[in-house]
Amino acid sequence: MTYLDEDSVITEVRKNRSELLAEFGGDTKKLIEHLRSQRPAMEAAGWRYETEAEFEARKSRHRQQQEAEQHRIAVM
Repeated sequence: MTYLDEDSVITEVRKNRSELLAEFGGDTKKLIEHLRSQRPAMEAAGWRYETEAEFEARKSRHRQQQEAEQHRIAVM
């Protein structure tokens, strides 16, 4: 993907986000509630959501990676 392609993707994502949020009057809480209400249908369609345990494990790995990187920089 070239830089131009990446820029067009970012532009499209921002446009879609703006349009979606406009459907809910700019209220992010209403948008989030709508998305949560759609979850059972999305899971039935084959979408898979990260569990709380998976989320916590991912956060822990990220934190460890950050600490290792900070240590690596400190000893340079």
